[in-house]
Amino acid sequence: MRKLPYFDPEWSMAEDTGTLESRLSVIADRYVGANPPAAFRVRAVSTEQFKQTSDGSWKIDLASVSGAGTDGYSIVGGMLMSGLEKTVTIGISCFSPTELYLNGGLLFRSTFTDEINQELWHSIDAELKLGRNTITVICRRTAAGFGCQLSLPQTAVLSPLRGRQGQAGWVWSDLLETKPVWGNGTAEGPDWDSVEADRIHWNPDAEKETIGAATPQQRIFPEEEGYCIAWCKLRTGAGGDDAYSLVIESFGYNKVYLGGKLQLVCEAGTHAIAVPPCCSMDLTVISRCGGTAYGAVVQIKGCELLPPGKINGTDESWVYAGCFGSEAEAEREGLFNLLTMPGGKRWLLDRKNMCLRTFFEGSYSDKHWVSQGGSAFGRWDYPLGVTLFGLLRTAVSLGKEELKSYVEHHIKTCVTLYESAVFDKELNGAPAYDQNLVRLECLDDCGSMGLAMLESYKLDPDEGYLEIAGRIREFIVHKLTKLEDGTFYRPAAGPHGTATIWADDLYMSTPFLRCLYDITGDTEALELAARQFLKFSSYLFLPESGVFSHVYDLDRKCATGIPWGRGNGWVLFSLAYFLDGLTEELENYNELMKLFLTLSGSYRRLQGGNGLWHQVLTDPSSYEEASCTAMFTYAFCKGVKNGWYGEEAFLYRTAAEKGFRGLTEYCIDKDGSVYGVCKGSGFSFTKEYYRDELFWVVNDNHGIGIVLLAGNELLDLENSR
Repeated sequence: MRKLPYFDPEWSMAEDTGTLESRLSVIADRYVGANPPAAFRVRAVSTEQFKQTSDGSWKIDLASVSGAGTDGYSIVGGMLMSGLEKTVTIGISCFSPTELYLNGGLLFRSTFTDEINQELWHSIDAELKLGRNTITVICRRTAAGFGCQLSLPQTAVLSPLRGRQGQAGWVWSDLLETKPVWGNGTAEGPDWDSVEADRIHWNPDAEKETIGAATPQQRIFPEEEGYCIAWCKLRTGAGGDDAYSLVIESFGYNKVYLGGKLQLVCEAGTHAIAVPPCCSMDLTVISRCGGTAYGAVVQIKGCELLPPGKINGTDESWVYAGCFGSEAEAEREGLFNLLTMPGGKRWLLDRKNMCLRTFFEGSYSDKHWVSQGGSAFGRWDYPLGVTLFGLLRTAVSLGKEELKSYVEHHIKTCVTLYESAVFDKELNGAPAYDQNLVRLECLDDCGSMGLAMLESYKLDPDEGYLEIAGRIREFIVHKLTKLEDGTFYRPAAGPHGTATIWADDLYMSTPFLRCLYDITGDTEALELAARQFLKFSSYLFLPESGVFSHVYDLDRKCATGIPWGRGNGWVLFSLAYFLDGLTEELENYNELMKLFLTLSGSYRRLQGGNGLWHQVLTDPSSYEEASCTAMFTYAFCKGVKNGWYGEEAFLYRTAAEKGFRGLTEYCIDKDGSVYGVCKGSGFSFTKEYYRDELFWVVNDNHGIGIVLLAGNELLDLENSR
């Protein structure tokens, strides 16, 4: 494991002449520049696509589309886009004999064992290249089944076909009599760019159907009653006032809006609407569906019709949604957003079974749980929670309104998309965004981002935030698994797992509950959080070193005994946040303060000569780690500012200053990149796992936000002199 120096000392942020304020600004600005708000894409996709399971894997059940039988083959294809070369893990289980190819090369071939045991799961390391990566599956139909289940590193699987560029979803061939030989870049057989592939009929169909229906509304909503929306964008040039017009051929009751203003209410007949020059505005038609004739055909004179926003994978201009139960529901404010599903309805296209689906297409994890190679904007996960908290605190401290707006935009995007993500899961098996918030199965899924959301609420109240906070509270207080004594714990994952208590989970829960108390006065949440610190201490505190074990194994009834740096950082950071501003009126306050002071003393004594703390706190041979250093620095500053350390305040102030100076000298370069941040972890009973296998990475979201928070606390301390 590479140790100091992480980069040439001449590139150190400490070598620059900047102030603490300017250094915080550089770190924050680098993050924003690397994570622009462009991680979502709207794509055309067939409603007849294969569904995902709740864990996000794809169930490619060819028997459901080809029927049962004992012979025949099918080719299934998809494509992944990658922002950089990376090693990922692909999982597969087989319902029948299967071959899996990545970029034309054979990655996996099943055996008879897979056919007999269809629950047998294979995890395969695979190398993605920068850009397009094709996935090809060749399956044989048998009496036992037909197809496979695939686990991929991202949700957005795109069509590999040249004629369907930009569309999302798998394609699969009609049943083939003989086994195809996939090309692998040779002349042996077809590949996705070959003429041979173009000669195969690929499902699902996406042809435009125009026979038998006079209007798009009749084609798309043939058996439904209610009201539907047709929406596009209209654009005109600089011609004269009479150069542009719309002709509405109405087949029933319709309302036409231009730029949100009502232009026409009509029944059956032909109607003209003048359109002003030099304009670009939404064109919306609300139609009452039902009966033998309904909807409208819109003809244009001099105008141009465009999609209402960027849509990948189609050249259609109009999108449709419905049917709604009432006219008022179809006209409800906030419905017209391509990223969302209006009232739980898909946006549909006037093509056979085609709809729109929104995908998060930013950074995603490799086999080491490191998320890089794209923007993290709009994602909901726990490392981003502390990152956004740090950015928000920096924005307030430095008066950076653009940074504050960036954080609020990220959080508001997650909150706005939540309801649609729930619908997306119902329709597709798993959501293509907001996955962790919709899943809500563990503290990692909610507490950290929930805290960032509530901190943002304090600055700019949004009732939607409190609705999400209420869901998180309900999960933590009433649904989260707890021991008989009330301690939060993680149940065993799978038949070979073990039930555990993780030090990390104090941050994934208690700061959120404390912040919720600040906003709503929820004393039940506050008291639950206070009890967790003492309960976790009873399982994880190591008397010989005065620090916490990372994990307690409930099945083996013992702590792992390894004082992982960041695990301990989460503890002291959370305790400092929790105690800040509380009074002795809180039950257990004195016990909590005693725990804070005990841990502070132990951590201060373990600080290294460079001002940094080690990955394994008690092992100087382990590398010096940035995120735990920042957490201890943050907590020490809180303690000094609040007077918790009494006569020893000078010692902790010195340690905090030394810690942040160590970060700027050894872990942060002049451009604001943060080095030496341990990647996401599992757990082990051996220190070698933490020291040698949990390597550090650059600009990992486990470290950026807490470095900013530590710097801001130090800035407060300096300003309070």
